[in-house]
Amino acid sequence: MTAAGIETDAKGFLKTNNRLETNVAGIYALGDIKGGPAFTHISYDDFRIIRANIIEKKNVTIDGRLVPYTCFIDPQLGHVGLSEQEARRQGRKIRVAKMPVNYVARALEMDESRGFLKAIVDAETNQVLGATVLGIEGGEVMAVFEMAIMGKLPYTALQNGIFAHPTLAEGLNNLFSHWV
Repeated sequence: MTAAGIETDAKGFLKTNNRLETNVAGIYALGDIKGGPAFTHISYDDFRIIRANIIEKKNVTIDGRLVPYTCFIDPQLGHVGLSEQEARRQGRKIRVAKMPVNYVARALEMDESRGFLKAIVDAETNQVLGATVLGIEGGEVMAVFEMAIMGKLPYTALQNGIFAHPTLAEGLNNLFSHWV
């Protein structure tokens, strides 16, 4: 408990509900102080939610929020949505596509062909559920998957999309030919 009477969890983070309200009326928490993913983009989205609720008088929550992860290592790691293990734990029928980055022409041209692209697809709806990209600009490529998940697109939209050549996104045309 803080001096203001705001409840904290066992790790000292401020407790909030799905509207980012604390237990004290009129006090909200956003960003790292409330725990959860400690990313600038999450803090910014927290601001969006609080602004919408206070100023615009909406009822916006963090429920179902899609959290993209990018780890700026070499090569870069990007992830969004469900992992294969999470999808299986949920009892979903899935298909998994995985392809080495060295199958992507732009990666070869940049002499940076380490890593892989992996997508988790719902076997019944064909919707993209999650993706992990370990490779050159993995976070940027992951953002394409994020858009597909947000739009509830089937994997075929990425497989059959026309991506400029030579780009890293162009690898998505071939990824879904490599089911594991």
